[in-house]
Amino acid sequence: MTNFEPHQEPSEPPIAATNALTDSDDKHEGWAYPTEIKSELPEAPKFNSTALLPKSMEEFVLDEADRMPCAPDYIAAALIVALGSVIGAKCALKPKRKDDWIVTPNLFGGIVGDPSSKKSPALSTVTRFLDRLEAHEAEKLTIALKAYEAELAAFEAQQGAVKSTMKSAAKGTKDGLKMSNAIAAMQDLEPPEKPIVRRFKSNDSTIEKLGDMLVNNPEGMLVYRDELIGLLASWEKEGREADKAFYLEGWNGTAGFNIDRIGRGSLFIKNLCLSVFGGIQPELLQRYLTSISNSLDNDGRIQRFQVMVYPNAVPWEWRDRYPIKGAREAVRDMFSRLASFDPIQDGATPANDFVKLPHFYFSDDAQTIFIEWCEDLHKIYIAKEEDPMMQQHFGKFEKLFCSIALILHLAEGSIGPVSAFCAIRAAAWCEYLGEHARRIYGLVEVAKVATARRISKRLIQGKLKDGFTARDLQRKQWSGVTNVNDAEGALAILEEHHHVFSFEDTPPSGRPTVRYYINPRLLDSSK
Repeated sequence: MTNFEPHQEPSEPPIAATNALTDSDDKHEGWAYPTEIKSELPEAPKFNSTALLPKSMEEFVLDEADRMPCAPDYIAAALIVALGSVIGAKCALKPKRKDDWIVTPNLFGGIVGDPSSKKSPALSTVTRFLDRLEAHEAEKLTIALKAYEAELAAFEAQQGAVKSTMKSAAKGTKDGLKMSNAIAAMQDLEPPEKPIVRRFKSNDSTIEKLGDMLVNNPEGMLVYRDELIGLLASWEKEGREADKAFYLEGWNGTAGFNIDRIGRGSLFIKNLCLSVFGGIQPELLQRYLTSISNSLDNDGRIQRFQVMVYPNAVPWEWRDRYPIKGAREAVRDMFSRLASFDPIQDGATPANDFVKLPHFYFSDDAQTIFIEWCEDLHKIYIAKEEDPMMQQHFGKFEKLFCSIALILHLAEGSIGPVSAFCAIRAAAWCEYLGEHARRIYGLVEVAKVATARRISKRLIQGKLKDGFTARDLQRKQWSGVTNVNDAEGALAILEEHHHVFSFEDTPPSGRPTVRYYINPRLLDSSK
């Protein structure tokens, strides 16, 4: 550490004593040779369809992906989230035998890829099953409305007759008994309940609209966004804090929620259960992740997107063949069954005063698998994880495991406790999605490295002079350096690769300042 007088630039940079490499030229004394700054994304995990999916789902996923062509990961991830959204808060899994903790199968997720990666077609091939369910519900609504109108007409006629009796009883010599009977008759009249169409998905992200829909759809629904970044970015806007809280609570899937609406009073959602899915480009996701990684407001919102996949792009080929017979139909029937099944009839334990939803348990073997998996999760994966974002991500894996196990159990039409086979597949999903998460969060490091490389080039060009500070760098407002945190992160990478050397300038009075010197070997390397 070297002290300097205030407002006085040192004539020479300090000599780096550690790992010093001597050179005949004095200006190089103590400077290590700069190393190349590079970073690559972790490899995308292989999609093992047999380990992850039952036969009926596997055939559909592989067939659809092959005919597009696109990464099968896209379709599998969308399928799992969509199936979970249909089940929603209809039932839950109770992972512990004695505790009241329950997990609903709603999930957040997305698919990451360039515009040419067939994200939208992959999403559409799954969401069409939800569209079909909604079309069927619309047809039922048309029939129900006709019956409602007839019942309403009958109610209004009865109501009119009773009112007429009341008027008669009130005229002339008042008939108290007649009036009492009429009042009793009026109280017994109940208007018919207007039928409401059941919804399975929405593209609307406003909480007021979603709140209205969820009041009439207590089992939950899917928020689908072809471009997911629009939803994520909306959560960061000033004044939209309530929106973010709404979605975060919706991820839990088991609690009620109040929405205060200006001029329309309050809205109470008995059970706020949301699933979220969409597509996003790597560059846009990288920017978003970088912004929240540098923020003190990292509340785990992105870590809730547990079913997010970023596979390698599939090369384009012209393909035109018929679908495998029965593959789509099997998945179609799967959605139809889940939309109307009764969990109690399928072996769920009824809700009670302390467990608000009908719930399934693990079988004995599945329970053992889950307990052992939880021990590894907490004692190995979370305890030894160095990346704070990944650590937060792993912290939400228990819900992921339970949700997927229940989805696979019910999608196959199984009855009774969730089987060990479903638990094994859920564990495989967690491992697979954990690798995708590491690849996705790796976008942040890649961005930092890219920024550091750009700064290194500008240092060679003489854009900054010896003795500069992180704030000096930040004031340049170069790409990737919009604040001091960005600058300090980039400079840390540069110093790690011996492009710069930092020291603390401590004046006789005032605060110490960290200054950076450019490695003369770096400057020579450009010649």
